[in-house]
Amino acid sequence: MIIWGTYVTKKVVSTGQFYCPRCANHRAYKLRRPKKWGHLYWIPIIPMEEFDRYVECEGCKGAYQEIVLQHDPVRAQRDFEDNVSRMLCQVMCLMAGERDSVSPHLSDQVAASVRDILKIEMPPAAIQAVMSNGGNDLQAVLSNVEQQARLLSDRGKDMVLRAALAAATLPLTEARRTFASEVGKRLGMMPAHVSGVLAEFATN
Repeated sequence: MIIWGTYVTKKVVSTGQFYCPRCANHRAYKLRRPKKWGHLYWIPIIPMEEFDRYVECEGCKGAYQEIVLQHDPVRAQRDFEDNVSRMLCQVMCLMAGERDSVSPHLSDQVAASVRDILKIEMPPAAIQAVMSNGGNDLQAVLSNVEQQARLLSDRGKDMVLRAALAAATLPLTEARRTFASEVGKRLGMMPAHVSGVLAEFATN
C-alpha cells in the first residue's frame, strides 16, 4: 500500500520583537513561511506551493501580514519626540547665539520649551550633545526644521517659533529677525503669521 498525500509546513525563518496590534504592546514574534509538499509515507518529497509568509505573535498567537513588522507606533512616537526636540534645541541655541557651548540659563529654557511642546524631559547633557553634533550648521538646521514641520500642527509650529524668539536677546538684531523669518518659512507658516509673532517680540 502506497501512502501519498500533501501537507503544509510552517517553517520559522526569523524571530524578533514587534508591536502586536491585538496585544497593543511589544511582543516576541515568529516569521513563518508556509509551504505545501507532496509526501510519500509522510516524507516530504515534492515542493508544490509556497504561500505568503506571515507573522505569528507569541503572546496572542494572532497571525498578521509581514508588513506589520514595519508598524510600531511606540517607536514612531519616540522618533518624533527625539527629532522635534533636537530641532527645537538647535533653533533656540542658534537664535541665542550659543553655538559651541550652551549656558545653564539657555539649557533651562530649552528644557522648558521641550516640556511645554512635547511633554517630555530633555536633560542638559542631551542638549549639549545636540549642539556638539551638527547643531551649528545653519543650513542643516534649517533643512531639519523643514523636515520636522511635516509632523507638527499649526499650534506646534507657532510654539517652536515663539520658543526660538524667546531665546534671543532683545531687541532683535536684523540677523536674528532674518533667521526667525526663515525658521517660520521652513515651518510652513504664513508670512503674515510670522510677521505678527515677530512684531509681538519687537514690542516686548
